[in-house]
Amino acid sequence: MQDLIRTVLVVEDEDGVRNLIRTLFRLEGFDVISCQDGVEALDLMQARGGNIHLVVTDLNLGPYMDGIELAENLRTVYPSVKVLFISGEEEEGRLGREVAGGRAFFLKKPFTPRGLTEKAKAILAMAPVISVSR
Repeated sequence: MQDLIRTVLVVEDEDGVRNLIRTLFRLEGFDVISCQDGVEALDLMQARGGNIHLVVTDLNLGPYMDGIELAENLRTVYPSVKVLFISGEEEEGRLGREVAGGRAFFLKKPFTPRGLTEKAKAILAMAPVISVSR
C-alpha cells in the first residue's frame, strides 16, 4: 500500500525561513506550496479547492492579516483545515484561545527541523484527512 502524499501550505513572510521550511517538508515527502502572506494563502487554498492537509503559518505576516486572521478566514470556507502556528513570540490571548479550543497547534521558534516535521506528522495523524471542495 502506497503512502498518501500530504500537501502542506507554508505561509511565512521571511523568504529564508519560508524556503527552509519548504525544503524540510519536501525532504520528508510532503507536497509543499508556499507564499508570503495571508491574502496569497487564501487565493492558493481556493485555487486548490481546499485540498491542503495542513497550513503552517507564522503569526506575524504583515500589514493585511496575521496568522490567526488567516486561520479564521480559511475556516469560514474550509472548517476542518488543520493549522500549525509558528512564532518566536507567544501571544497569550488569541493564540491561546485557538490552541485551547483544539482548532490549531503551536510551535515556538526557534525549532529544530525534526521538531517541525514531527509536529506536522503528529497533527496529521490525529484525525482522518477530509478533502473539502466547493
